[in-house]
Amino acid sequence: MAFLEKYRFSLLFVTLLWTIGGAALLAEFGLSGVLSVLILLNLLVLLAVLSGQWALRVGWGLFILSLISWGLSTWVAITAFNPGGQISAVILLVLGTLGCLRVAFSPGPVDRERLAAALDLYLLLGLIFALIFTVIAELLPGSFHFAAAQHVAFATRPLSDMVYFSFVTMATLGYGDIIPLSGSAKGLAILEAIIGQMYLVVVVARLVSLYRESEEK
Repeated sequence: MAFLEKYRFSLLFVTLLWTIGGAALLAEFGLSGVLSVLILLNLLVLLAVLSGQWALRVGWGLFILSLISWGLSTWVAITAFNPGGQISAVILLVLGTLGCLRVAFSPGPVDRERLAAALDLYLLLGLIFALIFTVIAELLPGSFHFAAAQHVAFATRPLSDMVYFSFVTMATLGYGDIIPLSGSAKGLAILEAIIGQMYLVVVVARLVSLYRESEEK
């Protein structure tokens, strides 16, 4: 527990990288269901980031709700439970981003854990948008245009495709293989692109500068 408390943001960063980087690879090998397990693992690690009894209790409640919802949708094959689990996960991820934000910009010297918290915040934002995009794609069919081959795959791996689309949008790569069509999808894509660029340019650059100053001192 002491190790988790000391390196909680670094551990969260590693689990987030595993989840985001392995999303497409898992789907390629027909293991898209493992992605949901990895996201649940991230949510479990995220509970260590929350501060305060109230936030921790709400976080555990949201985690259990996400676990039950995803379990029912997977084992009982009832897709109606998918949005419930994803929305619960989004709320918990938002609480986690607030915890990372509090640590990243708290007074004092900038150490490696504060830098990890800032990087966690960036990855969490991308994951939040991915889950919201997934909910939109499932509840409002036709909100996205997919390439012909990818459209067939999306029916079996919507979450992994939306993770890919979210981070492509945040990085403003614009490959064009997934295109938002509905107003809600377009608006969120624009918002994510703006947030991603502003975050990298302003926030991370500032934290790295403060870290160098503290190291020199």
